[in-house]
Amino acid sequence: MPEVDTLERPAATDTLRVDRDTLLAATRAVSQTVERRNTIPILSNVHLRAENSLLTVTATDLDHWSSRTIDYAGPTIDTTVEAERLITALSTLRPGAIDISYVQGAVTIRQGRSTRKLMTLSATDFPPSKPAADATRFSMDAAPLHRILDVARVCVSSEQTRYYLCGVFVEVVEGNIVMASTDGHRVIQVTHPAPAGAAGAPDCIIGTKAVGLICNLLEDAPEGAQAELALSGSKFEIKVGRSIISGKLVDASYPAYRRVFRFDHASRMSIQAGEFDRAVRAAGSASDGMTRAVRLELTRDHCEASGTAQDGGRSIEPMDGEYVGDDLTTGINLTYAQSIVKMFGPIPKVELGFGRAPSDLILITSDDRPGVIAGVMPMRA
Repeated sequence: MPEVDTLERPAATDTLRVDRDTLLAATRAVSQTVERRNTIPILSNVHLRAENSLLTVTATDLDHWSSRTIDYAGPTIDTTVEAERLITALSTLRPGAIDISYVQGAVTIRQGRSTRKLMTLSATDFPPSKPAADATRFSMDAAPLHRILDVARVCVSSEQTRYYLCGVFVEVVEGNIVMASTDGHRVIQVTHPAPAGAAGAPDCIIGTKAVGLICNLLEDAPEGAQAELALSGSKFEIKVGRSIISGKLVDASYPAYRRVFRFDHASRMSIQAGEFDRAVRAAGSASDGMTRAVRLELTRDHCEASGTAQDGGRSIEPMDGEYVGDDLTTGINLTYAQSIVKMFGPIPKVELGFGRAPSDLILITSDDRPGVIAGVMPMRA
């Protein structure tokens, strides 16, 4: 059969035609939801449902559902195929149109003289998603939503025992949508004007995996695209174009993270984010990996970062910053500090505010990133 580069209806009535690149991109996108290790075979599969010239590819791990809908020509199909095998089969074909036929128990993909046969599982066993009942629904531009969520997830915890910290906290308050995360050592809060219709949305925690899936979806969104959100007490849904991600929210209450914010600083340092990142990285170069502490020595005339290793190694690095306040010596975790300042980008100036008590959060803000408040807990110097 000769290769065809159009989506016109194929000659065989039991064969559908679809663009290989479009189907491959859709399958790769939704397959991020699939858990690589599971004991339920159907959860390794993607659901292929083709009807009314629309082919929807869906994957789930029982907590999250991802789907993308693309155009096709031909008959209806409703089955499931192992995600990784489908990706391998499609990626080894050439760009252009492909024909897919389905006979109970297998799908056959053809392109010219190339053929791929993949075994299937019944679509009736594939877990369906359930819509969020009594949800607050609103829309906002995909690009700013991506920026807000991507910044807010910087401090998400990976400690499963404190599962309520394993996600981004979302609330709508005083006309703003606020997203935040903390792992107990770092904290970040992002505030943005709430879109119309968002008022009344319940406070919720979007889990770490869901945040990653949503960010990937938003990152792929075309310029000017709108994201449609639905938030209920237990579920979320986000739709961009013909792509949807939905799932369960973290069933917990988020801690009162704002209590650690102190704005009556006894002293402060202004420094370019890239310069601070360079200095603390240099100070940590002597580390043997046993400690990630960097010592900050700050005076009106001199700002310096230093690090030591257990075997006596030491690195001292001056910082090109402006400090106002009494002479100060404190410690900061190298990894935590870098994760926050890198979020601001290399050019903007950041301001580090130091509290009056040695245990007060070191607050990090920037006039170039209004609406963002971040902080890291100090360490013993």
